Formats: sequence, structure tokens, C-alpha cells
Amino acid sequence: MSSGSNVERHPIPPARKPAPDAPEEGVRQSQHGRFSFRSVVLITAAFVLVTLLVMYSILHGLGDEEDTQATGEVAVTSSDDGGAASGSEIGDYGDLKFGSLPPGGKYTKKGSGKFRTVGEPGKTFGKGKKKFTYVVEVESTLKSSAYGGDDAFAAMVDATLANPKSWVGDPQYSFQHVDEKKLPEGKKPDMRIQLTSTETTAETCGDSYGIETSCNFPGERRVVLNEARWVRGAIPFEGDLGAYRQYMINHEVGHGIGHKAHVPCAKDGALAPIMMQQTISLNNSEIYKINPDKAFKENPNTCKVNPWVFPFGYKNSK
Repeated sequence: MSSGSNVERHPIPPARKPAPDAPEEGVRQSQHGRFSFRSVVLITAAFVLVTLLVMYSILHGLGDEEDTQATGEVAVTSSDDGGAASGSEIGDYGDLKFGSLPPGGKYTKKGSGKFRTVGEPGKTFGKGKKKFTYVVEVESTLKSSAYGGDDAFAAMVDATLANPKSWVGDPQYSFQHVDEKKLPEGKKPDMRIQLTSTETTAETCGDSYGIETSCNFPGERRVVLNEARWVRGAIPFEGDLGAYRQYMINHEVGHGIGHKAHVPCAKDGALAPIMMQQTISLNNSEIYKINPDKAFKENPNTCKVNPWVFPFGYKNSK
């Protein structure tokens, strides 16, 4: 009933005894208008059934993806879109074998060995006398639109190398993103920072570890960043793709500027050194199982993920 002074009023008819409402088919009502015990049971059963169906859909997908998982590791299947690969997940990161590729988006398997130059050259970072020039390239078979496009990849490289927590924090270093066409005749950039397919990565870096990795190939001055890792990351980073991509760049560029050796976790619970193989594990003993470097042998220390060369600044990280 609404309130107000303009309500039209009518005589009230004599009260009649209301007829009982007819219950819906199959449902009885008690004297107080509530559902009977049988009705409650039926409604509860229906609710439980719907809940179970929803849970099943969440756990098993909507029926339009092939189940490629077999043993708790991520299985990879080829699709029909030019060599892209996808994976599915069972359990969580703790169920995956260290070093294996986490579940995630599609990446390109097929390589061409041909690259397109991307990004905006001209930027210089740092004032150190040890100056390294670089170009940024993406392999022609890669569809970078899935992770922001070519320019987004190049911008990530530039932003990482420009950060004072990266190598440029060391006053002896400086970096310049150059246009190779404008370099003096016969001059080549010191590094080609490349995003590559898994096929090209394996051909360039080798496959001795049996897992997806990136590498520095000094003979051709190539910093090879595996697209599969760019898209999926690594188990120790627990889904933090931004931090893992920064780690990829800093670690492989570190090799590119002369830091050849891998470094173990020196103190249990500390941040991992940038030249530790954090893609594989944060535990020295686990890394040793894949890469039997004596620096990791009989050293059970476990570090925390760290994407930076100088995580607390140059002076405080030495």
C-alpha cells in the first residue's frame, strides 16, 4: 500500500472466507503454509545434484578441450594453428616435477630461424664505460599478440635493463638499444635479444637438460629467450610471469655480458642470486640432479625467487 493524501477509497466488501491456494503439482503444504518433509527432501536433492554438476564442469572443463594430462606433469599437444602448443593442469604446482613447464597459455613449437626487429631503438641506460649495444627481435613464426605484441616484448626488455636493480645498477655498465641499420659499416650489436620458438631454442641451446630452457649463444651474440617460458614461466615463480620474465632477461643478459658461470644458493632462505638456475629449482641439490655442476653438489640450501641482479640496490646487494 502506498502512502499519500490522493488515494481513492472504496467501500470495504463483506469479508469472505478465502479458498485455500492449490499447491503446485507434486508439492503439499502444511497447515502453516510451509513445505512438507517430502518437499524439502526433493528440493535438497535437486540442489545437491546441480552443485555436483557445476563442480564436475569446473574440474573437467566444458567438454571442448582434449584431456592431455596423464601422470601429473603437463602434457603438450600440437594444435592446427602453425605449431602452437597448449597444456592442461591436474593438481597444483606442487604436483609438477621440478624443471617442468607449468600449465598456461599457448606457445609456438615450430621455428623458422628468421627474425623481425621490434621495439624503439635509441634509448641508453647507465653511464658506465662498459657499454653494450643490443637489438630486440622476435622469431617470424611467433604470434606475440597473445602477450601484448612485439612492442610489449621489446618494452619489457628495455624497462628491465633500465632498472637500477638490473646490471645497469653497476656503475661500470651501460646499455643502448640501437638501430642496426644505422650502425657504422661492419659494426654489429653486442647482443641480439631474441624471443624464440621451442624448436629454434633447442637447436640453438641444445637439449641436454631435457626441459625447456633459454640460453646465451656467444658465437652469434644471441640472447635466446624461450617463448614457452615467456608464456608459462617456471614452477619456482608460482605463476608470477612478470617477475619470471625479468629474471629471464637479467639472467641471460648476464651471460651475454660475460658472467658465464652459474651460481648456487649461498645461504638457506636468502634471495637467489640472479645467475642461479631458478628456472630449474631454488634448491641446490635439485639443480645438481639436472646440471651436475660441482658448485651445487652436497649443498642443500634453498633460496627464494629473485628476478634482480641487485634486489636491494647496488651498494646494499654486494
